[in-house]
Amino acid sequence: MNAEGSPNWAPDIEKSGRVPQADPPGGQEAWDEVIPLGSRLVPPPFPLASLPAWLEDIITAVAEETQTAPDIAAAFALGGLSTAAGGKAVVRVRGDWHEPLNLFLASVAPPATRKSAVFRAMTAPLYQAEEALITAGRAKGRQAELLRLQLEEADKQARTKAVRSGSASDLAEAESTTLALQEAVVPPEVQLIGKNVTPEECSTILSEQGGRLAILSAEGDLFDIVCGRYSNGVPALTPFLEAHAGDVLKVNRRGRSEYVRSPALTIAVCIQPTVLAFIAQKPRLRGQGLLARFLYALPKDTVGYRKSEPDLVPDEVRNTYEQNMKHLVISLAEWDKPQILALSPPATKLVIEFQDEIEPKLRAGVGELDSLRDWAGKLVGAAVRIAGLLHLAEHPQDGFRKPVAEETMRHAIDIARYYTAHASACFGVMVEGRYTQLARDSLAWITKNETVRKARKFSQRDLHRGMQTRFRDASTVTAVLSLLDAHGYIRPLPEASRGSRGGRRPSPQYALNPALIGES
Repeated sequence: MNAEGSPNWAPDIEKSGRVPQADPPGGQEAWDEVIPLGSRLVPPPFPLASLPAWLEDIITAVAEETQTAPDIAAAFALGGLSTAAGGKAVVRVRGDWHEPLNLFLASVAPPATRKSAVFRAMTAPLYQAEEALITAGRAKGRQAELLRLQLEEADKQARTKAVRSGSASDLAEAESTTLALQEAVVPPEVQLIGKNVTPEECSTILSEQGGRLAILSAEGDLFDIVCGRYSNGVPALTPFLEAHAGDVLKVNRRGRSEYVRSPALTIAVCIQPTVLAFIAQKPRLRGQGLLARFLYALPKDTVGYRKSEPDLVPDEVRNTYEQNMKHLVISLAEWDKPQILALSPPATKLVIEFQDEIEPKLRAGVGELDSLRDWAGKLVGAAVRIAGLLHLAEHPQDGFRKPVAEETMRHAIDIARYYTAHASACFGVMVEGRYTQLARDSLAWITKNETVRKARKFSQRDLHRGMQTRFRDASTVTAVLSLLDAHGYIRPLPEASRGSRGGRRPSPQYALNPALIGES
């Protein structure tokens, strides 16, 4: 079921799903409790037990000290692992199927929820590691600069000598020193983390930093920038799309070209619910696939229920987290080429089984994830990426020497299921504001139609025809039906057979909740 939400942040319904009613007679499937349109479902909490102990401990402790839902800290923990491993490792699933280890994560939280405090606690070791890399990089930079000065002088002398003598040996020597000078590049200062980065800046930094960058922020300004704050309202998505997939990024500008063979961009940000409503008005963001690349979290709102004197993060827990995260960032930074992580045979089997589970749910019109097919189509790959990150967190010293275990993959799939429920809720926030009233009107038509009441079912075509003056196109009908399904008013029936003669595909059928017509 898709869990929908509303952009006005109506009061939470305190459950992770609907509570089943008593089983009806005759072996019929029980109906879930109806959730009023406009209410916000609370998706399930983050499965903390799926994480290595040192991550579970810090997330639990930070959530307690800040009195926030653990989901926000968990997202930044995954973002930290992605910052460390992005561009430094890939997971080989089977054949040519490889997944890079960088994630896009967005946690949705209203103002005054202390997300900045969570951000500071979870990203502190990343900034410390970046500073250490900058210090080490400056020493290497000074050495490279000194070498370049020496080569410049040698090149000058060799060319002067070659011009004067004209001998073949002197010309060869001049050519050799010139080539050496061209290869003696002074590296730019290390930049591991950015905040409000424009698409143009993103491609430039990726080019300078060997394809790595993490955009981390407790605010959602990134979406405003992507939507065209600095480009006359025209979204510029290419660097973000290609740097998520690891595809070649090539940018040609006037007087400058940038080429990144295997970019790996990490994004971990918090955004406000109003930002979801804003990006919902930018169809290009979804149409070109940017929104489908994010793993969304819609944490429970704790404002109004917070303790005044919560327990503080224990020093031992904080120190362990900071040491492990800094070690991962600094040690993986030494890898010149991405290391290939292999899956164990049982882990590979789990991936295939998960893929077989998801695929039927993507079927147009009848699949549970039809309305999220652009997002859910990337879910198996996201699970593999998460498994790779968990594997490195479990084995920070020698993870590249070991295959990803079955249990690690199982934990990653549990996290992927969590993000599925939250994506449903977040995409619901994006669309429900446009469809809630239309869903109410559709529900009125359904419950007042005598034919539907008598049969207790109807087809998508029936609703489209009955309200043809209100629906702009078939996709609107699909969105409304998904909304009614998510709130328990209707549910899809098994797909009807086309019959022996084939013909047009039957319109999807929906059953009406008996409670709506006064039946139990």
